[in-house]
Amino acid sequence: MRRRSLRRTLLFWLLGPLLILFSLGTILVYQLALSYSEDAYDRALAGSAEDLRMVAKESIKNTGHLELSRTAREILLTDQYDKTYFSIVDENGKLLAGDGRLSVPLTGGEEDDDGKIYFDDVVNGEDIRGISSELDVELGGQQHSWHVLVGETRNKRDGLAKDILTGFVVPQAIIILLAAVLVVFGVRRGLASLETLRESVAHRSSNDMRPLDTSQVPVETQPLMREINSLLNRLEAVFEAQKRFIADAAHQLRTPLAGLSAQTDLAMAQDNPPQTQHALNQIKAVSMRLGHAVNQLLSLARNEPGADKSFNAAPLDLNLLGREATLAWVERAVERKIDLGFEPYDIPAIIHGDAIRLRELLDNLIDNALRYCPPGSSVTVRIDVGPTLCVEDNGPGIPPDERLRIFERFHRLLGTEADGNGLGLAIVKEIAESHGATVDVTEGMNGQGAMFRVNFYKPLVENEESTSLM
Repeated sequence: MRRRSLRRTLLFWLLGPLLILFSLGTILVYQLALSYSEDAYDRALAGSAEDLRMVAKESIKNTGHLELSRTAREILLTDQYDKTYFSIVDENGKLLAGDGRLSVPLTGGEEDDDGKIYFDDVVNGEDIRGISSELDVELGGQQHSWHVLVGETRNKRDGLAKDILTGFVVPQAIIILLAAVLVVFGVRRGLASLETLRESVAHRSSNDMRPLDTSQVPVETQPLMREINSLLNRLEAVFEAQKRFIADAAHQLRTPLAGLSAQTDLAMAQDNPPQTQHALNQIKAVSMRLGHAVNQLLSLARNEPGADKSFNAAPLDLNLLGREATLAWVERAVERKIDLGFEPYDIPAIIHGDAIRLRELLDNLIDNALRYCPPGSSVTVRIDVGPTLCVEDNGPGIPPDERLRIFERFHRLLGTEADGNGLGLAIVKEIAESHGATVDVTEGMNGQGAMFRVNFYKPLVENEESTSLM
């Protein structure tokens, strides 16, 4: 399929109507020219017929019969451009004078206010314009109604129409030609800024995501340029996210991979089965930590700024989400000798969100609490007014000056001995922000431990059905 050209489209819609109007104007002027020339020469033809009529009437009055001298006929009917014909016939159609080539029109004539009839005919293969007028005479005491017919060829008429048409068409054609040149020049100048923009884009490197300069482009293209710049900004964010992800992955996987390699070498060098088994257990533990780190890196890549944030948002009940997530972590809590509980809200806490990602958010909060709380602690998942999702523990707590930094990537509290890579809370923050929520951390309700709160600001109606989380 042939691509459309903006230049050709503009020229088509500018020059096309101009040519159409010129053609219509030419046709209209030609018709007007014919009408004006017809009227002018019809009046002249009517004058010739009236002169002939008066001469005939005078002849009858003076001589008692119709007699037209050669001189009178030449004066009245001679024309240097057209051939002239005339006939005088009685009421029965008998030729009384003239050449007999004209006959009284029975139909198709045009009658004016004075009773004269104009008609078109063909004489000797030439188109003529004729007129018929009545001549009332008295001969031998009787009244007669004769017809005086005068006709002429159309040379003068056609010549005048052509002169008028030429006088209009030639100047108009020159004007149209000049207008076309100006239109082509104007379109070229108007599109010059786009050509300059194209060249600037063509000379950019593939890594240059700076916004395009829109100061010189036409106003009509400004919305398009803004969208292109917005796209460039999003692409830059995506590329930066990719760079961060690669850097994060390299940073996070370097240590586990080195430990895995060392434990493998150690296992291969052992001849003692118990020591070999111990090394293999260490390899398994390192592999699990490595798998956990990879999963968290992938989760962070999905949720960080610049990544594709499209998800299946639907109404869901935080009570159902909290209950299912808590049940899934009970076994782990028992292993850690930690009391894990859940407190639902009194009524359905409906929000609009992605159940899978919100479950991932809650899993990270619970996992974080179970990792850093010592045995004998308690962790409570609570749904509160707002709606607000809370995870509270009575563990060691978080110092006030660390409560903002803990949401940064790879940040861990100094002195902690718990396993972790410092990505869980960063993932929580990204998922919360993608849902228009905020996350913060304070002391527990009794001044002990920590309480993480995810505040949702756009709850749905309370009686709206929640989506299934199974």
